Amino acid sequence: MNSRLVGYLIAIACLILGCPSLTRRGFAQGTPQVLELSGPTMGTSFNIKIFDAPDLKEDVAFLVDQLLRNVNDQMSTYLEGSEISRFNRSESTDWFPVSEELATVVAFSQEVAGKTAGAFDVTVGPLVNEWNFGPDRSKRAVPAVEVITSLQESVGYGKLAVRMDPPSLKKSVPALGIDLSAVAKGYAVDLVVELLNEQGAENVFVEIGGEVSVSGNKAGQWWKVGIQMPDAATDSLLIAHSLNVGGGNDRSMATSGDYRNYFEIDGTRYSHTIDPRTGMPIEHPLASVTVVSESCMAADAWATALNVLGPEEALRVAKAEGLDVLLVARDAAEPSGYQLTGNGALAQYIAVGNSAEDLVAPEVEGNGRFTMFLVTAVAFALLLFAMSVGVLFGQRSISGSCGGVNGTKNEDGSVSCSLCSSPSDACRDLRKRMKKTPDNEMVDV
Repeated sequence: MNSRLVGYLIAIACLILGCPSLTRRGFAQGTPQVLELSGPTMGTSFNIKIFDAPDLKEDVAFLVDQLLRNVNDQMSTYLEGSEISRFNRSESTDWFPVSEELATVVAFSQEVAGKTAGAFDVTVGPLVNEWNFGPDRSKRAVPAVEVITSLQESVGYGKLAVRMDPPSLKKSVPALGIDLSAVAKGYAVDLVVELLNEQGAENVFVEIGGEVSVSGNKAGQWWKVGIQMPDAATDSLLIAHSLNVGGGNDRSMATSGDYRNYFEIDGTRYSHTIDPRTGMPIEHPLASVTVVSESCMAADAWATALNVLGPEEALRVAKAEGLDVLLVARDAAEPSGYQLTGNGALAQYIAVGNSAEDLVAPEVEGNGRFTMFLVTAVAFALLLFAMSVGVLFGQRSISGSCGGVNGTKNEDGSVSCSLCSSPSDACRDLRKRMKKTPDNEMVDV
């Protein structure tokens, strides 16, 4: 194959297997452009828009990708070599050294846990896995009561300690482990916004797995973010809320709900949201919780915490903490209806009810998932075709990419290019550049 075709294949592989795609989109001649950056991360995807994009100081695509991979290396339970995975495997009850970033996220999580009497708890992972909502979802069954009781002996935020100087974690029971999936995406969003602002981009929109934070504005208008209608067959919107950055505290949004991930057995619905205090899935009518806050990490954690508490207790805590929230509960008297309650900036939507369609803007940020899926599917088909051509003409067997079926594992269980959150030989240049970065302690592979 010629060099140009090889270049195309590398670009396609990066799109599919982990390297971010960067595009500039203009509207009309002489009008500001929107710089768009997207790609896979943290088991989901990220979407970035920079309005009226300036000449950025450095390669922003590389910097964003590097930042997100570093967060993965610290907080991903799917990477066996990550900081959090090493802490979870350790049976020591002594202080375990971790990065300042990991300690910061755990410290905030413990603060929310204390304010909710354990409704939010980063040690709940074993219970989530036992209910088959973790990495292994091959079976759907209700765990035995004695199994839940046994697991609760190694679950509980009171069994976890954190300190910042030096940054360390400590467990009081050897089997305790932590999972930051309810807060790490929000934290990563905050870091990306801060990074882009440092690079000279003032008007930005950043979304990771549905968690959103913004800065500046879009052509003088606030960034508008949609809140989905629970239980809807399609991604229809309930409302579209303008993040009023000028207001000070209204720049990030996160939503937690039970309507996407659940299973039913004998007519009983089991939600993926597990109450750490009981070890059981939540049973109250609260379908979704949306929180807006200055910090996306805070919005992310509080949305999960309030979702566990239920409608009445969630509203009480939201008022006590001064949180801006919208609670959407299923209406027992009307199967297809909802009851809305809220506090602060989102209380304005309480009276809207099922007529919220009037508030939805024709264009809402962060809803281009179908387009991204379509582009990725086409690119994947082209890559498979090109690989087959290469195999036929080169008369060689396919050995597998480093993230594929023939990937080999190191002693710690990671694959040989685990630096990439979605491994690919096409990311070799990225790995080399990260090695040359002074502040990065990772080693080239």
